Amino acid sequence: MNVLVIGSSGFVGRRLSNALLGVGHRVRCLARNPEKVQDLEKAGCEIVKGDISDLASLKLATATIEAIYISIHTLSAQSATVSGRGFMDIEMKGLENIVNAGKDNGCRRLIYITAMGTSSQARSIWLRERWKAEQFLLNCNLDVTVLRPAQIVGVGGQGFDMMVASAKRSFAVDLFGTGQQQMQNIAIDDLVYYLVGVLRDARSFRQAFNVGCDDILTNDQMIDVAADVLGRPHPKKVHLPRILISLFAPLLESAAKLPKGSVKAILDGADVPMTGDCLPIREILTRPLEPYRQAVETALNTSAS
Repeated sequence: MNVLVIGSSGFVGRRLSNALLGVGHRVRCLARNPEKVQDLEKAGCEIVKGDISDLASLKLATATIEAIYISIHTLSAQSATVSGRGFMDIEMKGLENIVNAGKDNGCRRLIYITAMGTSSQARSIWLRERWKAEQFLLNCNLDVTVLRPAQIVGVGGQGFDMMVASAKRSFAVDLFGTGQQQMQNIAIDDLVYYLVGVLRDARSFRQAFNVGCDDILTNDQMIDVAADVLGRPHPKKVHLPRILISLFAPLLESAAKLPKGSVKAILDGADVPMTGDCLPIREILTRPLEPYRQAVETALNTSAS
């Protein structure tokens, strides 16, 4: 199939693009900065310069495309052209543009990566707004599949890299939570397996699936597992008061080029359980998933080699 990957320069998008190439699909990548995905171009991807906020570039990117993957992270640093806007305003407008461009070019298949824990009643505004994004796509009259991972285990993933860095220290400082948030993780290779696997499977159309292994651990426990794998003692955990981070939220957003409101969204969701029923997708794609400790070992051993 002719497949477009939006977010190809990211942790998931880059691995997904290579995996799609590996099973014979023709892959086009939309990139704000094509120089960041030169490795994908060398591997065989077609690179198109564009942005989800630019409908014209999306119309060009979706020409002749049969399926679109959307792997974007609204809490990541944003370009100067969108700074100052609300963190979900950027994504929602972008999703509208993607749907319109896809429909104009006859593309009916969309696969969207969001987050476990999304709900209309979630305490975190980020999870509530991502639920709205899911509902928009699931009701846009296209063949949409939504996959909801929590933390993705792999070197290069923001959450995982921060956790490994904490595991290497004597003191692990947590800016945003109490360390007791529960997570149901998934190895990056398992997530890519699901993403590639649902592409042609009509059983996944107009469905949203939680994806993760069976292990449920707190953030503090995950740090300790990483320390075990690294052969290091468990670090002492230091959790900063939430009110202190709230006071400096605008400065943090400005310094990190984060969208407006994103720090509050992180704080609101810092202790929300990121867990869910992951069995439905396993009835479609049956490969066993790596348990958490094994996934950490795989990630760190692969990185070391």
